[in-house]
Amino acid sequence: MTTKAAVGELFDGLAPEYVRSRERQPSFRAQKRIVLEMLEGIRGRVLDVGCGPAVMEAELLERGFEVAGVDVSEEMIRLGKARLAEHPLQARCHLRTGDAENLPYPHGFFDAVLAMGVLEYLPDYSAALAEMRRVLRPGGVLILAVPSRVSPYRLLRSAFELARRRRGFVPNRCIPWLLDLQLERMGLLKLEAKGCNLGLHGVMEGVQAAPWLGTQYVVKAGKRAF
Repeated sequence: MTTKAAVGELFDGLAPEYVRSRERQPSFRAQKRIVLEMLEGIRGRVLDVGCGPAVMEAELLERGFEVAGVDVSEEMIRLGKARLAEHPLQARCHLRTGDAENLPYPHGFFDAVLAMGVLEYLPDYSAALAEMRRVLRPGGVLILAVPSRVSPYRLLRSAFELARRRRGFVPNRCIPWLLDLQLERMGLLKLEAKGCNLGLHGVMEGVQAAPWLGTQYVVKAGKRAF
């Protein structure tokens, strides 16, 4: 089974619990708040890569966006469509299954692209980032939320992670400054970055932090016009 097929199968199985629990997680709420703040002043079309069961879509619609969402999991898309079926703005939201490395949209179609909790499921970020850049118009913004490999919490847990790696999937977390460099080399200039969730569950989970401190790295980059 390919990595993409395995991820799709994983999230098909996780979908019902994901719907119940995702929006209650302090870390996700902090990421969501940061991402929505980073979208202030932007209008037009937005693409949510790895949209899951449409956990961002209602807020995006209410901010006036035309929304597209793509996810590798068919069950996530089914639940997302059901979730938005009665939303008064649901006609402006279009969800479909798809691959982050082969997005089914034309060049320069979106004013903003989001990818929250997506890149860590890929062995390499390059192809997905290239596709997100391709579908983004010049001057548009890309916002990523990716778990950080170098937060103090993650470094303290590194021995545990090495043991777990033998038993199953371990996320491909980012090194924030290397991700920034990768984006810059692709013509995506960092505009803003924040960290959130210090990893202290029940104490400081969901708290915003310096980019290098948070277990989640949230970065906003603008597409240069060449």
